Amino acid sequence: MTADPTKKIILTVSFFCLIFLGILFGILAPTLIRIKKTSQESLKLRIFLEQKYQESLNSRITRKKLSEIKEATADFDRFIFKPGEELELITFLETSAAKHDVVQTITASNLDQISNNRLATISINLKGNYYDILNYITDLETSDYFINIDQLQITPVFSKEGQVTQTANLNISTELYVTE
Repeated sequence: MTADPTKKIILTVSFFCLIFLGILFGILAPTLIRIKKTSQESLKLRIFLEQKYQESLNSRITRKKLSEIKEATADFDRFIFKPGEELELITFLETSAAKHDVVQTITASNLDQISNNRLATISINLKGNYYDILNYITDLETSDYFINIDQLQITPVFSKEGQVTQTANLNISTELYVTE
């Protein structure tokens, strides 16, 4: 049984093709699949690490800004009203009224029982020269306390003849922020 040389060549080529396909599907295909999977995992890891890096940068920037904000607001503490400073505040208001020669009456206040919203409210009635009242308001606005003027009502005082005088009445409602 001598085989035809063409058949031998075909069988040999077929044998090598089977070996090549075996190598291709047995070794190269799984290797390529594993390389692709590793590449995808590497991409995911790179994206994750970049996100962590950005978070780290943002954290550093935030900490730096926080320290800058703390430095900038260090002086604000003296402007905030604290419980126990009621006498100093009332003394300031009375001194300012006396300084500008206006008659001051505190009509309402919650200084003795500040509510949970941390606001102290004071309602004041003033009577005096219009310009002195304006100077009193200027003192309130430039004081060391952060006083928020909630409502302001100035009314002129008329003489018996119905003439407008230099005297005025001021009703003012103020709020102060309170810290613990």
